[in-house]
Amino acid sequence: MNSRSLFLLFVACLALNAPRSAHAQTGIQRQAPSTQLVQSIPAETDLADPSLPFAKDVWVNLIQGAKTSVDAAEFYVTSRAGSALEPVLAELEKAGARGVKMRFLLSSKMLDQDPVSVARIRRISGAEVRSLDLMGVSRGILHAKYFVVDGREAFLGSQNFDWRALEHIHELGVRTADPRIVSRLAELFAIDWRFAQNGKLPDLPVQPPPTARPDVELVASPPFLTPKGIRPGVDALVELLGQAKQTVRAQMLTYSPISGQDHYWPVLDNALRAAAVRGVKVRLMVSDWVLGGRALPHLKALTLIPNLEVKVVSIPEAKEGHIPFARTIHSKYLVVDGTQLALGTSNWEESYFMESRNVELIFRDSPLANQATGIFDRLWTSHYAFTLDPLKTYEKRKVD
Repeated sequence: MNSRSLFLLFVACLALNAPRSAHAQTGIQRQAPSTQLVQSIPAETDLADPSLPFAKDVWVNLIQGAKTSVDAAEFYVTSRAGSALEPVLAELEKAGARGVKMRFLLSSKMLDQDPVSVARIRRISGAEVRSLDLMGVSRGILHAKYFVVDGREAFLGSQNFDWRALEHIHELGVRTADPRIVSRLAELFAIDWRFAQNGKLPDLPVQPPPTARPDVELVASPPFLTPKGIRPGVDALVELLGQAKQTVRAQMLTYSPISGQDHYWPVLDNALRAAAVRGVKVRLMVSDWVLGGRALPHLKALTLIPNLEVKVVSIPEAKEGHIPFARTIHSKYLVVDGTQLALGTSNWEESYFMESRNVELIFRDSPLANQATGIFDRLWTSHYAFTLDPLKTYEKRKVD
């Protein structure tokens, strides 16, 4: 063997014994096949990401695959004839007919939104419906939106169990078979299901905190209804914002540091400001539902901080005319440095984190963060988004 052949053999051996890539070390390859982003896009807009599936299709597919159980925690349910939610409800009925057991947990405050659809779920063979009422312990609501199928797969996102969320609202969720996420969601559901039955705060399991932050983490709110081994959602968001070095992208329906009548809750506001002050490029995007609201002056104040931009998104009415509580952006996610993603069900206001049931997923060093960055930037640069002017007076958007 000549010297050149020996050299090539030596290089090949080095490659075989080299440390794994950063992707392999951080678990990205493990995440990719079991977890995917899922979108909902307002009809008659050009905001769809061609690489992502739609919630209306993913929900049907998940329920079609159910063999033993479907456990759903939803803010409310509402449908209308011919809408995208009708095939989902039809699949639930088929699942019940083949012996799948179902448990639906709904917010007590929203049962009157569509009594017909609630009654339809109650009539499904093997289905049980309970309502979660937090008024006795806080002023909060069940605001989480997720369901677990057969204890092996789950969907979690900003989409309510609402036909409008599938057709006329900008939403983002996650379909996952990651057992770390699915098992924690099942644990939360069991706690809330028991609480809905007797109205008593359960004895929460105490679990040791992880010694290091995992690449995938489920966090939840409120603290008083969450096991000690699951971190509060707001703590995780503040930590992520504190770790930002280059960019912060945050999108949600509403943002407000005002709680109640006159209480100031600056936790997330301070974290955003601190990131901008240390040179991080911060972009905050909210819906036009904030126009005319009490938080608008605070949002305008944020625009005066160097490195901090605020844009408002206004989705035009549908061709069919005004649709109440629709034609808006409802996604709730944060991307830090293009590599860390927090996606969940909380708007950035105190009550969502301290009083109401909400859930967020944290993905670190994940390709999902890059996908979410693309979704954010597509909307940020679209003709639906405009820069908030601190000197301009805005008219309140018609919502209902």
